[in-house]
Amino acid sequence: MTRLQDLDSGWIEDGLLKRRSNYSPIICFETADPKRLYQLKEYFVSNPDVASFERLVYDPWDGLTRLSPSAEGPVQEPYKKDPKSDTPVSRKLTREQGASPLVAFKSVLKEVDKQLKKEPTVFLIQNLADNREPETGLQSALRAWAIDPGLTAQKSAVFVVTSDINSILDEFTRQLVVIITVDPASDEERERIIEWTAHELEVTLNAEALSELIVATAGLNLHQLESILLESYYSAHAFELSTIKDLKSNLVRRSGTLEVRDPVNSFDDVGGYDVVKDFVRKYIINVLKQPDRSRRFALPLPKGILLFGPPGTGKTLFADALAKEINLPFINLVTENIYSKWLGESGQNLRNAIALAEKMSPAVVFVDEIDRFGKRGASAAGSAGEETKRVFSQFLEWLGRPNRQAIIVGTTNVPEHLDEAFTRTGRFDYKIPFLYPGRGARLEILKVHLGLQEKGSRPRPPLAIADEALLGFLEAEVVPLTRNFSGAELEELVTRAKRKAFDRGATALGKEDFLEAAQTFRIDHRRRQSLIEDYLDQAAKYTDDQQFLDSLQEEVEQE
Repeated sequence: MTRLQDLDSGWIEDGLLKRRSNYSPIICFETADPKRLYQLKEYFVSNPDVASFERLVYDPWDGLTRLSPSAEGPVQEPYKKDPKSDTPVSRKLTREQGASPLVAFKSVLKEVDKQLKKEPTVFLIQNLADNREPETGLQSALRAWAIDPGLTAQKSAVFVVTSDINSILDEFTRQLVVIITVDPASDEERERIIEWTAHELEVTLNAEALSELIVATAGLNLHQLESILLESYYSAHAFELSTIKDLKSNLVRRSGTLEVRDPVNSFDDVGGYDVVKDFVRKYIINVLKQPDRSRRFALPLPKGILLFGPPGTGKTLFADALAKEINLPFINLVTENIYSKWLGESGQNLRNAIALAEKMSPAVVFVDEIDRFGKRGASAAGSAGEETKRVFSQFLEWLGRPNRQAIIVGTTNVPEHLDEAFTRTGRFDYKIPFLYPGRGARLEILKVHLGLQEKGSRPRPPLAIADEALLGFLEAEVVPLTRNFSGAELEELVTRAKRKAFDRGATALGKEDFLEAAQTFRIDHRRRQSLIEDYLDQAAKYTDDQQFLDSLQEEVEQE
């Protein structure tokens, strides 16, 4: 459906440039996109630079094949040592004779070795998920070819296409090859595919709808994009934006390390915390919403925010609301799925997550419990400890990357557990404490969960008394009973009040439901007060804006 030869082939040309420059005759492309693989084959059979070369392809299923042009595109036919012979050098045939696929691969490599040195040849290895070196000899072959003058003389090249080069090559072999990570799809490529697909399916798109689809599909590769467009069309006979976003979200979730969604809550759904909201509006939201003016002032856009405070105080809700306020996607980095028991997999998981998050950015990337990444000197001994250090270094490098597009919002309940490298200036622009809400904030939170906020999105339950009278009652009698409650506990209080009214068969919430619900909570106020003092000390240590700290202190003291 799509004309891949018209898409960006810069990644292929980069590889060929490295080959011509004699960096290495071995070029490795990291991509899981089958359309990129097909695009590479189209390039081999149509580009004059390599069209005259012998073109061989190895696949674990098809064995060794010869790549040739046809009216329908590249075709693969079994490779034969002698064109007049009927016996192909095929993995299938070798397996029938009793050898394993990996042993068959070893015999293929020996056969291709002769071809690479005999005449100009491009050899493509595809669909390798792992490598057992004693059986395949792949790394030995690549190391030999990387320094073989025979390949250089013939201008031959070997291309490896895989989703994870670390899974098939060790560090020493990787030093001898060229590794190019292929981007999923640029804005221009996504625009072309959307337009081509719409044309083929006779879907009408105006400029605004096209622009929205280009933004919504950021981070998808060519194959995923076309598949999502087709699924949307076959289910609704249109390119429905909401359907495409949901399909993309499901695809991203399959990675296990990222979850993406449109933010649901706004600041109107965040009760209280006016000091924090005012600070964020002034120094973060206004800057992001006025990029041209920011550039004139040479003011860098905010890249990172650290929210710290006790559990249940609304840090996650606030991050979601921030994404809504600046109209950006909300991406959750699932930190518990980053680490793996398999050596090297944790680092690859994080690399993949970072690459995908950057492709979907600008976006708010939420990292809950960021202290999971640990400290540099606190990891376990052995290979597991080394892997933890590598993951820590990767994440730290991402935080400090000057061209990072993602706005990282990290949270922690225990900021003292963070490595100093996270909290120093340059990693997070702002370190913002989230404490237990004060008197006024608790009333605002109750209003939010009762649906009494003018612009809030929470449902409104039936109430036995008028709004103004209810607010007066809550402020005078319920709020004092909720001293040192967290935002989550205030939400639970409203839920318990609803249950009370429901259980007694009432038609609406009454005063007695709120009072009874408040009395069911058991709060260690002495412990909570100690926590507040501790977090105020932490705020003084990590937050470097004195005016903000003074305003925060005033809000706490209004209890």
